[in-house]
Amino acid sequence: MKVNLYLLVVLGLFASHLAVAAVATTAPQWHQDVTYLSSEALAGRKAGSDSGAQAGDYVQTRLQQLGYKTQVQPFAFKQGFFQQGQGRNIISNDCQRNCVVISAHYDHLGKPGRHYYPGANDNASGVAAMLYIAEQLQPLREQITFAAFDAEENGLHGAKHFIKGKNDDAVRLNINLDMLNMPRANSRLFFYTREVLCPMAKAHIDNSPLKTQMARTNRSINRRLSAERIDWLRASDHWAFAQQKLPFIFVTSADDPHYHKPSDTAAQIHGERYAQTLQLLTHFIRELLGPRCGDFHAH
Repeated sequence: MKVNLYLLVVLGLFASHLAVAAVATTAPQWHQDVTYLSSEALAGRKAGSDSGAQAGDYVQTRLQQLGYKTQVQPFAFKQGFFQQGQGRNIISNDCQRNCVVISAHYDHLGKPGRHYYPGANDNASGVAAMLYIAEQLQPLREQITFAAFDAEENGLHGAKHFIKGKNDDAVRLNINLDMLNMPRANSRLFFYTREVLCPMAKAHIDNSPLKTQMARTNRSINRRLSAERIDWLRASDHWAFAQQKLPFIFVTSADDPHYHKPSDTAAQIHGERYAQTLQLLTHFIRELLGPRCGDFHAH
């Protein structure tokens, strides 16, 4: 009887392991990306840390698996009063000129105390979306640069390093993805841009089942939020492009009760709305780069 009970326990554990493995392999790729990037194994992806470098390696491997040529851009950044950190941008380089740069920062806050900060929404959600778009828009690879920036949390250092010294014809437009989870039914996805979008691309935003809003000022975003007033122009990596007088579109939900908290976990991502966001972004960018929008954003 003891042997039988032992066998039952072993078989039960084995079946449980198979069930977990089955869930892991059948989960959407975006869910696997968000889950891994926000896992304890990466300890919050602090810029300049070993776990931050692991996160960068993961993004580079995923892009390479999708068939993209990649490069690592190392850079130094100020970390505290007397220290210097080492960051690493991960860049696809199939596009050579007049590129649409689709960006998302992959760093987060790390583990400053007993608890690590997962950063599932900020900004594993943006990185997973970038990788999803990279898979869907492979035929357009020569028009797009995918850029996973490091050290955003420390002062947008990765984006500033990327854009510094670029030729005038290097970048056509930046589409920056940061915090895409829509946690509540009344959450809204903002497309913040100083440019007027071509009607065909804008139609995808207007006709989306998600709540969306085009915004051209901080006020138009802040009046929809109950949180503190924020300067959204400088809030993420698109600011580095705006400083160079380059057009940008900043996509964000701007709504997260778990912002910069240990509770920003993969479990907080609303799967249905996030999946709809991925589809919307893909259709929107495909249209933006298509012949019906022409050279609208060329400069």
